[in-house]
Amino acid sequence: ARLPPTEVVMPSGAPIRNVTVGEAAFVVRADGTTWSWGKNPPLGRVSSLSPDPLPSEISIRHVTSLDVAVGRACATLAGSGYCWGRTWTFDGQLDHALPRLVVAPEPLVHIATSMLAREYRWCAVGASGDVYCWGSNAIGQAGDGTKEHAYYTVRVKGLPAPAAQVKTTPTSTCALLTTGKVYCWGSNAYGQLGSGMFKVPSLVPQEVVLP
Repeated sequence: ARLPPTEVVMPSGAPIRNVTVGEAAFVVRADGTTWSWGKNPPLGRVSSLSPDPLPSEISIRHVTSLDVAVGRACATLAGSGYCWGRTWTFDGQLDHALPRLVVAPEPLVHIATSMLAREYRWCAVGASGDVYCWGSNAIGQAGDGTKEHAYYTVRVKGLPAPAAQVKTTPTSTCALLTTGKVYCWGSNAYGQLGSGMFKVPSLVPQEVVLP
């Protein structure tokens, strides 16, 4: 049976400008405050409930971008990136319940995350328009021209103009440039690079062939 939509009762405050959903849900208000509910992690705050069905504010404020993938979340604010939630290490699963600062070569304005099984990865856009990725890179999805796991942020090579936004999947990445063009890299098993070909991966960005 189809269930009707249920209103999420939010405390009074600034209008909501963005909603993002994974194993926990997040809303960002017009004043940059962020509220969450759902599974913990990636709830992003201390709670005695797991899962926590009651929307409550998390500690980071002035959020400019937020992305969540299943049990992992990331946000940018005041030029800094923060990530939290579930991660796999060589020793097994490691949970970071609260936001942790991302170490990057420059201030960050946008961040994205993705995960599939033990494949975790992140990408971000810097204030200069450069794109940085870290995490899984077995198919070149970090965009640095290698297939070596990126334990720290690596700069994506070959973008012809500054990026405005980046989006990730576990195996491929795409960036929207300030010129309006889109470039993608990594796996192309299903044609996700937009190059007009299948099963031809790329270790560096390729322009998406738009009509």
